[in-house]
Amino acid sequence: MKMLFNRTYEGLTLEEILKTPDQELEKKLQALDFYKMYELVLSVPWEAKAKLILNSPYPEGLVKNLPCQELFLTIKASSLDLTVELLSYAKGTQIQFMFDIDCWYKDRIKAERVASWILLLFQAGEGKVVEWLKVADFDFLIAIFQKFVKVYKKPDDMELIEAMDFLPYFTLDDFYFIEFKNEALEFYFRRMVELLREEMSETYFSLLESVIWEIPVEVEERAYRWRNGRLADEGIPEYFEALDVYTPQHPKNLKKIEPVYLSPSEEREEFSPVNIMVYPGDKTLMIFKVLEKIEDSYQIDRIKKELAWLSNKVIIVDNVVIDEIEQVKKSLDKVWGSLNLGIEYLSQGNLEVAKRLVEEHILEDLFRIAQTLLKNLRKFALSMVKGKDFDPSVLRYLDQPYKGYLDGVWVKNLNQIRYFRPEKIGTLEEYTFFKRVSEVNTVRRYIEEIGYMAPVIERMFGSTLGWIREVNLPGRNYDVNFLTWSNLIITSLFYWKDKGEFVFKALPKSSWTKVINELFYEKENRCELKPEIKEMLFASFENYVKKNWYYEKELLESFLNFVLNKLSLEFQNIDLQNPPEPKYQTLVLVDLNH
Repeated sequence: MKMLFNRTYEGLTLEEILKTPDQELEKKLQALDFYKMYELVLSVPWEAKAKLILNSPYPEGLVKNLPCQELFLTIKASSLDLTVELLSYAKGTQIQFMFDIDCWYKDRIKAERVASWILLLFQAGEGKVVEWLKVADFDFLIAIFQKFVKVYKKPDDMELIEAMDFLPYFTLDDFYFIEFKNEALEFYFRRMVELLREEMSETYFSLLESVIWEIPVEVEERAYRWRNGRLADEGIPEYFEALDVYTPQHPKNLKKIEPVYLSPSEEREEFSPVNIMVYPGDKTLMIFKVLEKIEDSYQIDRIKKELAWLSNKVIIVDNVVIDEIEQVKKSLDKVWGSLNLGIEYLSQGNLEVAKRLVEEHILEDLFRIAQTLLKNLRKFALSMVKGKDFDPSVLRYLDQPYKGYLDGVWVKNLNQIRYFRPEKIGTLEEYTFFKRVSEVNTVRRYIEEIGYMAPVIERMFGSTLGWIREVNLPGRNYDVNFLTWSNLIITSLFYWKDKGEFVFKALPKSSWTKVINELFYEKENRCELKPEIKEMLFASFENYVKKNWYYEKELLESFLNFVLNKLSLEFQNIDLQNPPEPKYQTLVLVDLNH
């Protein structure tokens, strides 16, 4: 495990590194030679890299030797001032990588992204702009200049003074005249033109001619092909190639790794283009227990490479444009979670079997097994809620956690499936990625219950229009936003106790105290629903479904127990002699006018 997940670096824990003041950290890092410093930088999360690099004795050497993707993610995780300083040390090829990875939306250039990186480059210094221009892909330069400038040439048969009456004002040679499409960016593109003329005169003439005559769509297509080739060299697939990471994978079609796939040590790369190991996620997952058992250096090297490749595919598909480093972290969390789900499902919880799966099969296939499992879960959800047995509008009024579980998998795209966590409702962690087979089984069970109960609810209480009409009548204590299946049943129970009819109608306020005392009794300083009421409710539903639907004891009783538990929690602390004001009650619909 230490070879895979190193959390201590030269005697310093990650927490100590992050908390150490800059001056003190600088002294501690002085003792490290370049190679140890480089290994340390690669081993820490992207948020910590800039601090280490800029407080080390070798900031320029470290930046120039960082894998391009690691530098990009470090920049994304850093503040603006640190970003500029890091860029000031970067090589031209690393800068071109920033444009390649961050300035495209699928196969089209995003002009605003280009502008952002150009502004950062100028803050890092004009020398850095020139360094980039000298290595930049020529087709990419043509494409971005066509988006920001328009170039004209003076007609050969016209005097300069006459031509200047209708040509743009900016020219360096009285032959090419340049119009800047974006006034806010004029200074930067004007300076780039001037720098090209001063430092790279041949490129200057070729570029301006190409901006005039090249067809923008064709140029962008060529730039896209060259860009994909450069990214492939860095271990990053293009968007349309990466989509196959969500292709279904049947367990019977898993391919075993050929022995030749494990490269001899002299051919191994020491570091992957992106190090997923710095974000290990939930350590209780089986995947990490498996990795603890793997000691073979060839296997460890293979796992690191495959994790980098798999992570890049997921990052690219899930985040076509990377705005925040948190997006990347979420993608890595999905990778770990899906790998765990895949091996847990295939191994049925057997650690030794799981270890063999990781050692003998491509990790992407294990990831795809998990996604296939989730796809089947989504398919099951759609089959349950899109049948002809009920009107889908009934589902708008699901209680939590039923609604959350269904919403998490009832999504348009497979890569958007999430696991609902009721204990985290209202927080950023309300929906997370599936990581365990138990989570899949939980959601499947809730969806099965929804599919069974939805026709029962509709047949028993009528259409949703009737519910809405009843709630919207004058004098009601809550609006339709509070209406749920449990409200229908509980309100009907209260109305039945008052009028002898089990229907969804508002309980008259005048009957509020009487009905509560008929439904509840005091037991050990708490109010509880009378046992005979619960028995009556269960028996009534059982008789109803046997006549109008079909009887599924476990599913029916599970939902009714949920409803009654909700009722008990609401009324357990009330005073039967002085019950709470019904005006503020949101579980029972009350007619406040009668």
